[in-house]
Amino acid sequence: MERRKLYTLGYTLFQNGPVIDIEKMFKTLKEFNVTLLIDVRSMPYSKQYPQCNANNLKVASKRFSISYGHMPELGAKASPTQDVFSKASDIFFESIFPISKSNRPEGTELYADDEIVDFQKFREDEYFSDGIKRIETAYDNNYTIALMCSEKRPIDCHRYFLVSKKIEQKFKEWLDIEHIIKNQNDNIETVSNDDLNKQLSEIVLNKSEIKKLNVLNSSIFEPAKIDNYFGETLQEKINDFCDRYWNLIHGWKKTKKH
Repeated sequence: MERRKLYTLGYTLFQNGPVIDIEKMFKTLKEFNVTLLIDVRSMPYSKQYPQCNANNLKVASKRFSISYGHMPELGAKASPTQDVFSKASDIFFESIFPISKSNRPEGTELYADDEIVDFQKFREDEYFSDGIKRIETAYDNNYTIALMCSEKRPIDCHRYFLVSKKIEQKFKEWLDIEHIIKNQNDNIETVSNDDLNKQLSEIVLNKSEIKKLNVLNSSIFEPAKIDNYFGETLQEKINDFCDRYWNLIHGWKKTKKH
């Protein structure tokens, strides 16, 4: 089977002063032969950059013969009725709580008993899975997709650690994922999920609160903490550890029903 490409990007990659250079963004998509731009923001609107609101993107996309659509199934937030929440302490097995509010999407501290979106559960959720099926259908219809959110760095965005990891797991036999970024010389290039997994490991393992845990080293009294995590190899266990930590930073709290 011929291998296909799926791209991701954040529109702030094309920020030019107070606005987003929409023309440059779409020209970049054309260079990668993208024919369908899928917006994976939970809500396809931006107060700061109104040119990136859904209606404006629809108009702009037509100029470049690229289809545009919003797919809320692949957004990072979740309804309180979805069974995709876990206690923070069940997601991340080590005691490092509370997590500073400055590191959290809703700007509140995270405690061990707080329930947040569990991305491992989310990837198996029926609503989310419907979105993944729509991705497959688009490729069956010969589209080449780019997933769009706001963050310019994919490693900071759910399009990488929630969406692209599931797509790669499900379609890795025929689909390659590339995240559009800018290098140090401000030139456009792409990185793979493997590249981002390595970056994530370096970032997480070098955080001060993680260094204190000393997760990779065993003692004569107990095995290394990393052995508690899932995977057949050490690297797979490290990936699981880092994913779970990142989940604490990016997973939205469960909202209370009124």
